[in-house]
Amino acid sequence: MRKTLLVLSAIILLSGLAQLFFAGYFHFQNTIEAQREAGVYHVMNGQYVLRYSALLAVIVAAIAKAGSRTIWLAAGIFLMTWVQLFIFIIGGMLTGSSEDFITPSGSWVASIHPITGLLIIFMSYWLFRRARTLALNPQPLPPKAAASDASASSATA
Repeated sequence: MRKTLLVLSAIILLSGLAQLFFAGYFHFQNTIEAQREAGVYHVMNGQYVLRYSALLAVIVAAIAKAGSRTIWLAAGIFLMTWVQLFIFIIGGMLTGSSEDFITPSGSWVASIHPITGLLIIFMSYWLFRRARTLALNPQPLPPKAAASDASASSATA
């Protein structure tokens, strides 16, 4: 299960990095129609691939007994994908912005979106590093078993 967590964390990291590419691809289109079409990649990757890979990572990390910090890190990535969505929903409701009409205050609220996106990328890198460490290192013995092994080896010597 720890290798599965490693694969999932790699998918999460690559998906987060792909979001930067998709955002740039979306932003630098020359017509509104082309922007809307290009924005679909950014939205689908963030709303489905990134979010549900993080949810699977939470489940796999719990099954793999990866530790509470690793589980909470994966859960944090999952929750941050919802924050990304709510920035637009709640921000639009509070500022009167919409997809077709963006107010200046709506632009300020939407400016939080790339910052939290970078936070997701950093969190996914951190999760990948933790998952790699777990997958490459053998699982340590529990403290009780380690103490009984030490006493058994000294008794035989």
